Amino acid sequence: MVKQIVLLAGGKGTRMRELTETIPKPMVEVGGMPVLKHLINIFEYFDKYEFIISTGYKSKIIEDYFKDSKNIKVINTGDETNTGGRVYKLSEYLNDDFIVTYGDGLANVNIEKLIDFHKDHGDIATITVTNPTSRFGLVEFNDDNVVQKFVEKPKLDGFINIGFFVFNLRVLNYLNENSTLETEPLISLSQDSALHAFKHLGYFEPMDTYREYLQLNKYWDSGNPPWMNFG
Repeated sequence: MVKQIVLLAGGKGTRMRELTETIPKPMVEVGGMPVLKHLINIFEYFDKYEFIISTGYKSKIIEDYFKDSKNIKVINTGDETNTGGRVYKLSEYLNDDFIVTYGDGLANVNIEKLIDFHKDHGDIATITVTNPTSRFGLVEFNDDNVVQKFVEKPKLDGFINIGFFVFNLRVLNYLNENSTLETEPLISLSQDSALHAFKHLGYFEPMDTYREYLQLNKYWDSGNPPWMNFG
């Protein structure tokens, strides 16, 4: 039974400096509510969970916001710690199976199906992947360079990592205090055939730029934010 969620919320958000000089990026508000709370709401749509928020940069702001939440524990794992190191530093708090995701990426992932997928394969790790949408429209032309068609922001070939990992505690054997989760640990897990990919074909959007911040607020103002549309 997966009942524990780790939210990685310790980064500095340097690409959104105009918003993150005074607050951590996961605390930037969409519709008057921090992105981190939107993320928690995604999980709570499906079930009740224990949340561990791994903080670093301006941790106290996150600590103060969630101080009265009984099912949310905020643990400062260091300002400069990499993603894998943050999970490793939480070792003493972790259940046998748990979810890890980024504190600034919203997606309407079906958490119930994700957990079932992980239980069915029985291996150490699951990574959620999706086909990204291009930020740019494409121009198609023939061998004579005559433009034939414009394609507005198509889905790209291939899949990307969007977080929403499910890990068995054995993943700690692949981590140390300096690990970057997305490099050596995931590569080693794949080499050991212990990492499975859960395909998410719905909405996903990280909040990496000011443009994306504006887009998320636009979705919220529409009254139907896609990260809460589980259809």
